[in-house]
Amino acid sequence: MTGNQLSKLSARTRGMVVSLKFDIPAGIAVFLVALPLSLGIALASGAPLFSGLIAGIVGGLIVAPLSGSSLGISGPSAALSVIVLTAIQEFGFSAFLLILVLVGVFQIIMGFAKAGVIAYYFPSSVIDGLLAGIGIIIFLKQIPHIIGYDRDYEGDLSFFQADSYSSFSELLHMLAFISPAALLISSLSLMILVLWEKRRLKQQRFFQLFPGVLLVIISGVLMNQMLQNLYPDLALKDAHLVMIPVVRNGADLLNQLHFPDFSQLADPKIYLTALTLAIVASLETLLSVEAIDKLDPSRRATPANRELIIQGIGNISSGLIGGLPLAQVIPRSSMNVQAGAKTKAAGIIQGFLLLVSVVFIPALLSKIPLASLAAILLVLGYKLARPDTFKIMYKTGMYHFIPFCATILGLVFTDMLTGLAIGLTTALFSILLENYKSAFYFHEQHFDNKTVLRLSEHVSFLNKANIKQTLEQLRPFSEVIIDASRSKYIDYDVFEIIQNFKIEAELKHIKLTIENLRGYGVLQPVEFARPQTYDSRQSLTPAKVLALLEEGNQRFVNNLESHRNLLEQVNDTRQGQFPIAIILSCVDSRTSVELIFDQGLGDVFSARVAGNVINEDILGSMEFACKLAGSKLVVVLGHSHCGAIKGACADVKLDHLTALLNKIKPAVDSVLAEATSNITGNSCAFVQKVADRNVQLTVEQIRSRSPVLEAMEKTGEIGIVGGMYDIETGKVRFYSGI
Repeated sequence: MTGNQLSKLSARTRGMVVSLKFDIPAGIAVFLVALPLSLGIALASGAPLFSGLIAGIVGGLIVAPLSGSSLGISGPSAALSVIVLTAIQEFGFSAFLLILVLVGVFQIIMGFAKAGVIAYYFPSSVIDGLLAGIGIIIFLKQIPHIIGYDRDYEGDLSFFQADSYSSFSELLHMLAFISPAALLISSLSLMILVLWEKRRLKQQRFFQLFPGVLLVIISGVLMNQMLQNLYPDLALKDAHLVMIPVVRNGADLLNQLHFPDFSQLADPKIYLTALTLAIVASLETLLSVEAIDKLDPSRRATPANRELIIQGIGNISSGLIGGLPLAQVIPRSSMNVQAGAKTKAAGIIQGFLLLVSVVFIPALLSKIPLASLAAILLVLGYKLARPDTFKIMYKTGMYHFIPFCATILGLVFTDMLTGLAIGLTTALFSILLENYKSAFYFHEQHFDNKTVLRLSEHVSFLNKANIKQTLEQLRPFSEVIIDASRSKYIDYDVFEIIQNFKIEAELKHIKLTIENLRGYGVLQPVEFARPQTYDSRQSLTPAKVLALLEEGNQRFVNNLESHRNLLEQVNDTRQGQFPIAIILSCVDSRTSVELIFDQGLGDVFSARVAGNVINEDILGSMEFACKLAGSKLVVVLGHSHCGAIKGACADVKLDHLTALLNKIKPAVDSVLAEATSNITGNSCAFVQKVADRNVQLTVEQIRSRSPVLEAMEKTGEIGIVGGMYDIETGKVRFYSGI
């Protein structure tokens, strides 16, 4: 073994040792909770009590080591107890064990068939509601145990209980059966847990490593023993304590084991029941996987298909030796997370402790008060359903908050499977409603009577009604832009509606612009706009270049843009550039010509100076652009509300700025010479007239001062044109064509 391998091995060993410091206390905590839950679920399922323990042991010693879930705990599930009870009553326990073996086979097949992908389709709102709902149920169910009323079995998650009461009516009925000893023990247990948690959060080492749950159990046992010695009548007995089947010797242990009846393989009903149980157990496992992965501080992802296969192996193993069906279960798994587990070692430890305890110390464990365990589960329930969770989900919006609440209410007032179905159904309607309303981004610009409909990535037939209704409500003589640039899928029904709207728009005198509507179904990506090449530029005339700039400005005004990959354009232009025009504009931060005309890298030369005036350097740049670089158009672009024009009108004097503003003075003087009495030198109208005249004079100066450019214009090689950009609307108005 190399030094590098030894180093990696030692690092891994150190990591395991560090994790064990957290996994051992967590495993102990989960074991203490899993013990009564396994017994209670076996009781509710009509199975031997030992079968629940077998399922818990198999979950810890077989499933946990093989599982890809770091923090999930597998064991008997309360959600399966009704199905199990019915199956045992119909077929008998031995035949039921055969069903359980077939359940495992079906789960393995489902895993290899990649059925675990269903886990990725559970909405997060339902998963969060599942965690919070189970937390509320656990909290409600433990209140009777807290005061010593233990008729309902530990681990029951259904609203309607086996004792003929519901989760709420039980709270009223229990008041007649208050046990002072249970109240005393549970109150002490809660105090210990709260204080222990505060110390643990302060990073105090002892409180992090020693489980407060264990101290709660020890304190509860000692207090009840003290009451038995001092006040026997008050002490908790039998029904108020954990009751474990006693195994005195090897023969007793073998007597607790049951084996499947393979002679029933010919019964077709066996397979239907097994398939039903496999689907439900797999669904619960996948839900737990998603929920516990969300709780995992390290955000580790569990491979869902592998988990189904491992659960199948676990159920086969459980069925072969007389256990109950198992699944990854949220209450015990979340307890594992809350107890600070780091790896799957915690699950293995709890399984090992279950095995050791039922074989060697059942009498000792039978002294644990259910009131102590109820306090532990009460705290767990609160942590799963913290008020902060509801605040966070409310902030996500109604489309997530309503399914979240529906899942909780469904769980609390029915059972886990029905509650889940309610949550998923509500989530589906929320998704449909959200999808109905999010087919497009709708924006109205009232100042220019324009409406922009930007279609979303996926536009299905579910959006048909909303889009049709919106188009029908558009006002006559308005301007409408439908942009499909972002769309990757458009249903044919929606495509047909837009095509039909072209006729309706013409009848209603609506100016309609449709951008990148590339058909229907799965759409090809919008092609990237590429920079001009030598050949493409040579094919253009000055008039065509002007038309391209006008089209680009129209896209800009409509909040549309060509689809560009700028890094790709960098690569395309690294060998040379072929701009189609040179544009002289002002330095004003609002007049970037590449944006105004929707141009990319390598498309235009940009010359900028305050007031868009010319000098020798600007003229030289224009001559280079047209005569040497091949550009076809010279544009002088002024803009409204120009600060330089205002300065010239106000005769501002400031160092070097004075000389620049003097270049605008001819435009000021020209407008003043034509001014009427209702136009003053300070009015907006006067300033705009000067801006217009300044552009026109600059165009004339280019012709008169540059014989090169004048000659090229006369031969039709280039065009020289002026334009005015309105900073309020984004539109460019050219003074004349080419």
